Amino acid sequence: MKVVNSCLFVNIENKIVCGNGSFTATVEHQVIVSKHGTDVEFSDIRDITFMGMPVEGYKAYNQFKAKMSEMGIDIDEMVDVECVGIVSNEFIEKCENAFKLIQL
Repeated sequence: MKVVNSCLFVNIENKIVCGNGSFTATVEHQVIVSKHGTDVEFSDIRDITFMGMPVEGYKAYNQFKAKMSEMGIDIDEMVDVECVGIVSNEFIEKCENAFKLIQL
């Protein structure tokens, strides 16, 4: 057997609060470490509430985003702003060190 490549995937969840608390959600990111480098990617958003009311399901979330867009509010941009730096460099370094320990 010959291992030709290996990688480490680490999923991270964080709560975000936007719009003075009117919008909350859980966001998930993946830290992906391989011999080619490290990448952090947004992977999911869930447990979404707006003004205390749940927005459940993919279809409902897209409808919610469309309605907010009609009012000039870009939900994707709002979430992106809240996610800047949400995965710390310290945590990324821990992932890279873990990968070094298990690299095949």
